[in-house]
Amino acid sequence: MGSNLIRRTGADQSTKADGKNSGMTVDPGPYEAIVVRHVEGSRMGQLEVYIPERDGTFDPNGKYTPVSYASPFYGTTYGTDRQNLPNTAATAGQSYGMWMVPPDIGCKVLVTFVAGDLGRGYWFACVYDTPSHHMVPGMGRAVGNKTAPSTDALASKISSNTVVPVIEYSTSDPKAFTKDALTSTPRYPHDVQTSILLNQGLDRDKIRGAISSSSLRESPSNVYGISTPGRKATATNQVPGKTQEVIYRKGGHSFVMDDGAAGDPVNPEGTDQLIRLRSSGGHQILMNDTEQVLYIASASGHQWVEFSPNGQINIYADRGFNVRSKGTLNLHSDKAVNIQGDTVHISASGKGITLDTDGKINLNAMDSASFKSIGPMTLHSMSTGSFAAANGFSASSDGEISLNGSKVNLNNGGGGSPSPATPPTTTPHPDVALTNGVWTEGDTFDSICTVAPSHEPWKRSK
Repeated sequence: MGSNLIRRTGADQSTKADGKNSGMTVDPGPYEAIVVRHVEGSRMGQLEVYIPERDGTFDPNGKYTPVSYASPFYGTTYGTDRQNLPNTAATAGQSYGMWMVPPDIGCKVLVTFVAGDLGRGYWFACVYDTPSHHMVPGMGRAVGNKTAPSTDALASKISSNTVVPVIEYSTSDPKAFTKDALTSTPRYPHDVQTSILLNQGLDRDKIRGAISSSSLRESPSNVYGISTPGRKATATNQVPGKTQEVIYRKGGHSFVMDDGAAGDPVNPEGTDQLIRLRSSGGHQILMNDTEQVLYIASASGHQWVEFSPNGQINIYADRGFNVRSKGTLNLHSDKAVNIQGDTVHISASGKGITLDTDGKINLNAMDSASFKSIGPMTLHSMSTGSFAAANGFSASSDGEISLNGSKVNLNNGGGGSPSPATPPTTTPHPDVALTNGVWTEGDTFDSICTVAPSHEPWKRSK
């Protein structure tokens, strides 16, 4: 009774796995089964599977056993499904759990039939039955750094320094199962994900771009994680007349936890000892213990933030960097504070602007300088002061002008030549340029700032 109650909203009746309808008893298994098709309509992760040990010769157009999804964890609150309560916001029920379905057509799964009931079949695990799992759990660079020639669309953009995410090699290759096949067989670049790295400027970056974290990198593996299949790469059918068969995908989201590759003399703690969360489109959060880098970047490459190993926080924004606080905004540095812009505006709408310093205040303008005040203006010096102008000086007031001193000299031959304004001291910084779809090192730009990040690939200082 409990089984029928929970399953009453399952797949369509013509394909639903339902014990009261089947009345058939079989060996409960488990069995190795091949995914034939996804049961559409139920939205419960049900599959139709072919069981070689039981079903005989495979017929691609045949009808095979429907099995339901048994998740490692799932649950619902004690709502209307179990109490027959009126459907309200408080009683309708809430669900939670782990959802990772379905595997593609042709994949191998393990199935079992509870108490031998053919109507209570479940698939509960997926089988790794091929060495083609390099892209799990995150799509990284080729094991052995062997990359096959790219497609025409990318060939002109990929150089010898490019580090690209790759797809699997063909198991139909006669050398596919030889001793060194995993590391010596070239793999093709994944066009979609490689294009994303090119757009971000990370196509030559082994830290922030295509990492080495693959389930095939070493044995036993130090890599753990999860990746989704990703969207179909085409809107049309990739196999004529078949809507569910998928050959090429855009690449999915991935969560990688890597304890690091052993045997690296430069990094004894392990290359790519990291955690990385990356979306299919290229958004990523990277925590790399090997390089001591925390890096957050957008899919477009127009914004990134990095906590660097030298103690700096570097921020780059292509269209602006905006901060607002309804409380106090504090900026403090034990060293210099450098600000440079084409135009610098500072406005105080409350009590005004106060400049306090234990040292000098120098106002240096290469063009004109103007001081205006609606209220009184006071200039006061405890020491000697002077005003000097090379081409004239004027003072104007709608009210009185007062000159007060122990001695006032008028027209006594001039007060000496003024010191000319001097340009600020700047430092050249590396910039990048987009050329033929590839971000490369470009011209430099000058700034009074000691560090000025750019779009990737930014040349970082050690």
